[in-house]
Amino acid sequence: MKSARFWVPVSVLLVLIVAGVTGGIAAKKLYDQAMSAKTDLEQAIPLVGQVQQSMLAGDTAKAKTTIAQITALTGAAKTKTSTGLWKNAEWVPVAGANLTAVRVAADSADTLVRDAVSPLTAIDLQALMPKDGAIDVNNLTALAGDVTRADETVKRIQHNLAALDRSALIPQVASGVTKLDTELATISPILTPAHNALTILSKALGADGPQHYLLIFQNNAESRGTGGNPAAIALLTADHGRISLTQQAGSGDFHNARDQPIIPLDPQLEALYGTKVGRWIQDSTLSPDFTDTANIVRAYWAESFGTPIDAVASFDPVALSYLLRAIGPVTLPTGDVLTADNAVPLLLSEVYAKYPEGPEQDAFFAAAAKAVFDGLLSSHPDPKALLDALSQAANEGRLMYAPGAKDQTDLLAGTPVGGTMPTSNDKATALGVYIDDVTEGKLDYYMRMDIAAKSTQCEAASGSAPSFSSTVTLKNTLDPAAVEGLPVYVSPARFFAKGDVSTDMYLYGPVGSTLTSVTVDGQPVAANPMPHLGRTAVKVNVLTHPGTQVTVEATFSAPHGSFGPLEVRHTPMVAETPVTINAPGCAAAK
Repeated sequence: MKSARFWVPVSVLLVLIVAGVTGGIAAKKLYDQAMSAKTDLEQAIPLVGQVQQSMLAGDTAKAKTTIAQITALTGAAKTKTSTGLWKNAEWVPVAGANLTAVRVAADSADTLVRDAVSPLTAIDLQALMPKDGAIDVNNLTALAGDVTRADETVKRIQHNLAALDRSALIPQVASGVTKLDTELATISPILTPAHNALTILSKALGADGPQHYLLIFQNNAESRGTGGNPAAIALLTADHGRISLTQQAGSGDFHNARDQPIIPLDPQLEALYGTKVGRWIQDSTLSPDFTDTANIVRAYWAESFGTPIDAVASFDPVALSYLLRAIGPVTLPTGDVLTADNAVPLLLSEVYAKYPEGPEQDAFFAAAAKAVFDGLLSSHPDPKALLDALSQAANEGRLMYAPGAKDQTDLLAGTPVGGTMPTSNDKATALGVYIDDVTEGKLDYYMRMDIAAKSTQCEAASGSAPSFSSTVTLKNTLDPAAVEGLPVYVSPARFFAKGDVSTDMYLYGPVGSTLTSVTVDGQPVAANPMPHLGRTAVKVNVLTHPGTQVTVEATFSAPHGSFGPLEVRHTPMVAETPVTINAPGCAAAK
């Protein structure tokens, strides 16, 4: 919980109060009120870190005691800036507007603490964890209500600050109010997604009745757009917080190699990725838009099993390792012990040498999925550790969720957990880098990728088109000496030399962009740009031999306009993908 975000605005009041006093507006009594309020706030601020530490440690009793102290102090500051003397002085030309701004800011801080922060610090995260194989959906619903009220409070405060006459403020006060605006703007991106997630989670867990959803396990050893080959799929049923793993299936349980896609494909998707997206379930995860995958997989499941599906979720073995950090090791029927440290090598590499291709491998993956699922519901994990694991997985695109209901889909639009790219550049200017292993094997366990993104969005001359580029280095780290010992299933060498990896790389520009150039290892190459998701995308095929790497750079231009902070969405790999952002002149550039 990023509690510190809520408290920074309180410190801004110190600047505002001192600015009002140094303006020479108030009499001694007014001065004394201002100084007393300043003292209250100075006493309150050091307590903020204690609240955060208590919440992270799960000590809600201590957090409540501390928040009560802070509330008393901010309440006192509000009282001292709301006296008749203070309000009468607000009528003084020029100076009055500054006192009004100070009062509104003081009231905003007190309201923020009382109506937004205090209710959230009262939350007992342990009560939200699985107990006796079920999650209390009533607690989730109540928490969603608390977060909603906090979100509404922040928006109301923002509205009040927006109503201030900024033109009459002296620089010190104006700067302070602006800082308060900025800090409040950091709260909404926390509260709004939290509300959306809790609302969706409550429904997904069957608060309104039984829900059936598919969980796809994407195999990063054979990369696809949003992760990897979805060779293992499980049907989960949730009813009033009680979740059961109802059925499991592998790619061989579906009709693949079909003549036509199982459902009509978006023409732009089909033009860029081909009809294989809908003809093989193993290729259903090619699109960077996870809702495409969800629609295709839902259709496959309906054709083979007929079960109505309410939502589709996705997880990968790397995310599984994060989860194991929270729930601890699990033992499989095979005797293998799955831990946070060995999950990735065991599931994405060692299994192919340890168990024969076919039913035994499928059974191993199914057993691993069930063991972790059972462990999650029965291990009583630490709430913070579990939330950290799920947050990391979601932020890296390893945990995605596509509900069938439009109202829930809208709540997740443009978010990594929704598996969709932003539809405009206003809040974030997103570039995309997605890869598809066309080798036929599991060699992406050895592939490493890093990305450097650059833009001129903050330094382009007025009216000119800024440029955007993605420089992607893909490296095959397989030791050439180990090639001959690879299992056939990992590198069958049917279409490429053993150990070689052929990769289709799809690079996307910002919304509304056009392709300027493409280079491979610094040499210009012909490219065929295509529209997709409101952007221009280009496909580049590269071949890497063991121990070698290749660098691809795509440059785009976009019409002059409003651009949010530059970011990169990409295929989650077995190993972390380092991403560097270079946007000269942008305050948010890192």
